[in-house]
Amino acid sequence: MLSEEIKDDNEILGGLEEIGLSKYESSAYYNLLGKGMISATEIAYSSNLPRPKIYSILKKLENKNLVSITYQKPLMCRAISPTEAFSNIIIKYEKKLGGLKKIINTLQEINDEGLRSKGIEEKNYFVLNQFSTANKISDLIKKSKESINAMVNTYGNNLLLYSKDELKKNIIDGVKVRIICDYKCELENKIYPNAIEQKYHKITTNIFIFDNSYLLILDDIGAKSAFIHSNEIFLSTMMNQFTNLWNQKENTIISSMNS
Repeated sequence: MLSEEIKDDNEILGGLEEIGLSKYESSAYYNLLGKGMISATEIAYSSNLPRPKIYSILKKLENKNLVSITYQKPLMCRAISPTEAFSNIIIKYEKKLGGLKKIINTLQEINDEGLRSKGIEEKNYFVLNQFSTANKISDLIKKSKESINAMVNTYGNNLLLYSKDELKKNIIDGVKVRIICDYKCELENKIYPNAIEQKYHKITTNIFIFDNSYLLILDDIGAKSAFIHSNEIFLSTMMNQFTNLWNQKENTIISSMNS
């Protein structure tokens, strides 16, 4: 059975060209596979190659140890097994890949050492547009296992309301959900499940924290967001900000106990 990873003939021929075969050589070798010993004329016909050039093409393939030729009339040829034919090429590329990995690791060490000497640590994050943000929040809510903590204005609150059914399922599964909403959200939030704990405060920037591991920060107009996967200083700082705001006594808590 042919590998499902190879989609079509063009992909195979393109791969042969990438490892050094010409277009004609790739076509000739590919069309020789599975045919055993056949004449040069037959391979020219099946490969749709110019007959005057077929002999030089086969000779080049023979020099690359991809084809075996019997010099008789008519000239006969067969493809050498791909596993045997390309073994040396594979070894060559594996050595090149190993060398490239070493170079990349060395470059990364140089980069990291330079940043450390300046007191800088490089981290990765993703910037999402409005549509991707909504999908990401919904996905993170579904995957949360322990806790969801959020500080939201009206834009962020609408994203949570969109996923209110997932939030309800989270609560049933034992996930602790706490939301600090801007005062403007109070009327809208009556449709939240009662078990969600809510408090109200003046909120501008939207911050979502999932399982104390995933952080999503949404701008104040809901246009773009930054998604970060980290358990280090930035996430802990945001969590401390949430906790401090949550514990302020002047906020009014709305929970199932007060429903």
